[in-house]
Amino acid sequence: MNCFKSISIQEQTIQKSRFIGYTFTGETKQDIFRALQLIAKEHPHASHLAYAYQLKSEHGFEPYYSDAGEPSGTAGKPLLQLIDAHQIVGGGIGVIRYYGGINLGTGGLTRAYGGTGKLALSHSVIAPYIEYIKLKLIINYNELDNYIHVIDSMNGSILDKVFDEKISLSIKLPKVNLEKLKARFPMTEINHSL
Repeated sequence: MNCFKSISIQEQTIQKSRFIGYTFTGETKQDIFRALQLIAKEHPHASHLAYAYQLKSEHGFEPYYSDAGEPSGTAGKPLLQLIDAHQIVGGGIGVIRYYGGINLGTGGLTRAYGGTGKLALSHSVIAPYIEYIKLKLIINYNELDNYIHVIDSMNGSILDKVFDEKISLSIKLPKVNLEKLKARFPMTEINHSL
C-alpha cells in the first residue's frame, strides 16, 4: 500500500470546461471531509467537485467515491480506479469542474475526470503507507529523556505530555514498532485505547 507524501494541484481545460485536480491526505473521514471542504471553499462557483478516497480501518480498506452530480460512474469512479491502481490509502483525489458550456458525453467526462486525476497524481510524491497507532504510556520523570529518544528513533512522535504523579505520554508510533517498544520498556504501562 502507498500514501501521498506530498500533494498536488494540476489544471487542464477540455472543451471549454476547466478541470482542476487535487490530491489530498487524511487518516479519518473527518480529515477527508475537511480537505474536501477546503477545496470547495477555494472554488465556490465550481459546477462539480468529484472525488474518491480510501482509508484503512479496523475492518480493512474502505474505498469511496462521489460523482458529485455528474452521470453515474463518470467522475468519481475513474478517480477511485486511479487510487486502486496506485494502491493509495489514507488520502484521495478530488477534481473541480467549471462547466464550459459544451457537453462532453459520458466517455468524455470519464476521460476528463480520470485524466485530470492522473495529472494531479503524477505530480504527487507517493511513499509506502505506514500504519500508525496511538498509545498512552505512564512513565517516571527520570525516564522522560530516554523515552523521547527511543520514540523518535522508532519514527514515532509525542502528541501530548501530562505531568502528574507520573508522566502520561500520548504518542503516535508505526504499528510495526509496537513490539520493539514493549521489548525496550517491558515494565511500562501501555494503554492502546486512544
